[in-house]
Amino acid sequence: MMKRMLESLVTVVVLVSAIALAGCSGSDGAAGAAGAAGAPGLPGASGEVTNATCLSANCHGKATLVKTIVRSDAGKVGVEETVPLYVDNAMFTATVHGSQRCVACHTDINASGGAHGPVDKTYGGWARFSAKQAVEMIAINETPRTRNYITAASRSCVTCHSNHAGFENSAHATIYKQRDAAVNTALKTAAQAAFPTDVVGTLGEAYMVGDCNRCHAACSTCHFKSTIKRTLAGDFRKYWDINQAAWSSPGTVPVDGVVWNDTMTEFSMDWTTNVVSHEFRKGSYFKADKDPEGVCEACHTGLYKPAKNAYYWADAAKTIVKKVKATEGKRHMQGYELLISGMGNTQIITGGSNTVHAGFTCADCHKGLHSLLGLPNTWDVTGDAKCTDCHSGYTHKNATVSFHSVKVACVGCHAFGMARDFMYKSGAAVDNSTDVFLDPKSNQVRPVIRKQGVAEPWYPHNWQTFNAGTGKTDPAGDCARKCHYAGNQVGAGL
Repeated sequence: MMKRMLESLVTVVVLVSAIALAGCSGSDGAAGAAGAAGAPGLPGASGEVTNATCLSANCHGKATLVKTIVRSDAGKVGVEETVPLYVDNAMFTATVHGSQRCVACHTDINASGGAHGPVDKTYGGWARFSAKQAVEMIAINETPRTRNYITAASRSCVTCHSNHAGFENSAHATIYKQRDAAVNTALKTAAQAAFPTDVVGTLGEAYMVGDCNRCHAACSTCHFKSTIKRTLAGDFRKYWDINQAAWSSPGTVPVDGVVWNDTMTEFSMDWTTNVVSHEFRKGSYFKADKDPEGVCEACHTGLYKPAKNAYYWADAAKTIVKKVKATEGKRHMQGYELLISGMGNTQIITGGSNTVHAGFTCADCHKGLHSLLGLPNTWDVTGDAKCTDCHSGYTHKNATVSFHSVKVACVGCHAFGMARDFMYKSGAAVDNSTDVFLDPKSNQVRPVIRKQGVAEPWYPHNWQTFNAGTGKTDPAGDCARKCHYAGNQVGAGL
């Protein structure tokens, strides 16, 4: 998946986003009452505003037109930022939506003659580029908190792109894990009772009012062309092994003269840089998105930290608590996992051995991103990217593997580089850390990761060509190292 990140994901905000597809136009109704003539155009036949009015020299055609934002978030109170509102008519006309009316997307700009009052805004944006918004209520005279915000245009794409209407209920639009996030006091209480000598700590994460808009994506998030950049320059892969061995606080581990800082794994997306042209990213962009600062990677990035105890309900009735010592995952690591996949020992100790996948873009496998599932599911059956899409005719060399296929997810074997793998590859003492567990939600053996103290199933993108060795009793083979060892979490025999 991606090469980009941002710790809490910012929703690319588009004051001027989502101009509808060519060939789409609003239906003409009865002529509305003529409003005051805009300069230089008049209202359209349906009573809506013409582009000539919107882009006139005294409106959005004015090169110096900006909106001033006064920050009110912690540490930034009183800081002023500007949002450019100028749209170059020639540049816009040359884009894929250049023949469309501004108001076809900006559906809340419908005042006759072009005059309009304040439009509703949802303040927020993509995580690290945006301030938190403590109050979502929109008031006419409110003080804007952040230059990142969404208006009606950001969500109007489905007016023309009706085949993508499912996006509104997809994982990217709802960010289901965050939507359901909360401090799990019941799990903590049960875990403390089951493991009285453990320091369980807080399980889960409390998202306060205002956090949601930092992550929830709109059409404009991906498609409105923005400037994407890493918060702090540096190749984080150089620190991958260091942080997995022992987590280092920012500023404590220098490599090649550069000091590690967590912000190397954070990206910002500034949509305001593209207001002037209103250029959109089309599907072809994502299919060829191999650059180090692409859209998907702006969010799907992160890192592995040393394994810690993670707790989870082992039954649907939530009466049994178990724990695993699992890799702690920070943010969405798929972007870096994909980069590392296929690197072998050349740079990363736990670089995977599958070089074919390492060269893919996210869109090479994920072809249903507009309706990406947002609930726990069996990906090899219901996912938009199934291994069998490409590997349907593959026959495993070891005949016994076929017996595993019902109970073990493909990534249960073919994922690489988590806590237990790291110990073997680095030569560290092997403890009770585990890479896989029996996921109670899918009843499959899947990779496991620690998130906010809770054990969660994970689909790593750092893949390996599995080395079974001579079987489960071979201590040098992956069977014995991943599942068939004393104290394993999946009930595998020795």
